[in-house]
Amino acid sequence: MDEFLFRSSQKLDSLQIQLGLAASHSKDVFHQFSEHSKLLVSQVWNNSKTLELKEAFKEIWFYLIDVAEHVRYKIQFYSDPRRIYLGALGLFGRNWTKREIYIGLAGFVVGSIIGVVIGLSYHRQESVTRYMQAVQCRYYSGSESILVSEDAKAPHECAEHEVLIDVKACSVQVLDNYISHGYGRTLRRIMRKYYENSSELPVTLGRDCTGIVTDIGKNVRRIEIGDEVWLTVPFWAQGTMSQTIIVPEIRVSKKPRNVGFEGACSVPYAGCAALSALEKCNITFENAQEKRVLIHGSCTPVGCILIQILKYWGADVSSTCNKRALPVALALGAEDIIIMEEEYITRNSNSDNHHLLEELKKRHNFDAIILTWDVSPSNEELQKFCKCIISTTPEKLPSDSYGFFRRYIFQFCIWLRWHLESFSGISLNEYDEVHMCHSTLDQLTELVKNGHLQTVVDKVYLPQDIDIALSHLESTRSIGSTIITFR
Repeated sequence: MDEFLFRSSQKLDSLQIQLGLAASHSKDVFHQFSEHSKLLVSQVWNNSKTLELKEAFKEIWFYLIDVAEHVRYKIQFYSDPRRIYLGALGLFGRNWTKREIYIGLAGFVVGSIIGVVIGLSYHRQESVTRYMQAVQCRYYSGSESILVSEDAKAPHECAEHEVLIDVKACSVQVLDNYISHGYGRTLRRIMRKYYENSSELPVTLGRDCTGIVTDIGKNVRRIEIGDEVWLTVPFWAQGTMSQTIIVPEIRVSKKPRNVGFEGACSVPYAGCAALSALEKCNITFENAQEKRVLIHGSCTPVGCILIQILKYWGADVSSTCNKRALPVALALGAEDIIIMEEEYITRNSNSDNHHLLEELKKRHNFDAIILTWDVSPSNEELQKFCKCIISTTPEKLPSDSYGFFRRYIFQFCIWLRWHLESFSGISLNEYDEVHMCHSTLDQLTELVKNGHLQTVVDKVYLPQDIDIALSHLESTRSIGSTIITFR
């Protein structure tokens, strides 16, 4: 035990000696480093280049002091009240001739005019932001995302070929509900980069409207301020369900004066879709007398217009509708009506399809079947009863499900088309808008004006009731158009 303690004490003494040596060595190293640093700083400070730099800085400093003294002296000299008084007395105390007075006044007037002109040329008018009420979709989650905005930015300046319209009424379409679920979001996101009347979110709903023109672009020729007009816009453009809108002149036409704003609003979008469907079926005024057409869903806005146009053209018109819409379908001109159960509109069950197919077997084949309901038998089942099947309901857009790579290619195609349009001056854009133009609206105007086309309005709501309006439009009790009024 004593030996262990002895050896331990020896190791502790050795460790203390080593620590002392290390501390002494570190002290010497630090002292040596500090001495070298002082020497280096001294050499740099006393270097010839450093001395030249110090001399240059002194010269600049003394020069700035001299300039400041000179400026102070000049200010004191020219601001001396006595000197100013003597100068003014020498200038105005002399005898002026008439010629000198006239020259002075002329110079004053000319200088003032030039100053005003220069000021006006550089004057920048502050942009005035106006707000309005609009029904908008803020995000793509269905009817829950639709709200009435009280602070939407109101347009107020027209481009060369645009028209500013004070909206009176607009119709609610099934397409508005599709848009609230994201219909056309990819195309809308891309086209907003190239077309001013397209934007992503928020999206203003409404595909048509009636109103009064309040301003026009300098190159607008067909429309004048104060005209009562109606119009329709494609799904990718900003909608019409707002107090004020700006649209290209090509989409606007004068409204027939024999119907009011709310009644006329049931025609533009549905009428353009109806005429487009008839064109796809190759049915015209000249050959309609030889055609047999089935309108599947005669109580929809498009169906009501299709029945009337085909009846006027002399076609043999058959239709399907629920029992409540039977008197309306008969009044519009349908000759053969298949009564569908009201539940069929909301649930496309096999038994309902079987009922329709059995009824079609009892009739001669049709030249065309036009579908205006979302629910219907498959085209394969209907193909054996007709030569042509056309649907007026919104078709699913492949672009809405594109991934990054396909979306990039799609954007490049739109960019290329936009540049071709800009270079050639010819519109190549055919995204569901060919039939949405003033020529189609003019054709509808003549039909309404001559009494061949009657407006069918079911309900009229205020913007705050947009959720009720959409629910009613999609219910089994809806007949004709549902309208939102801004009056």
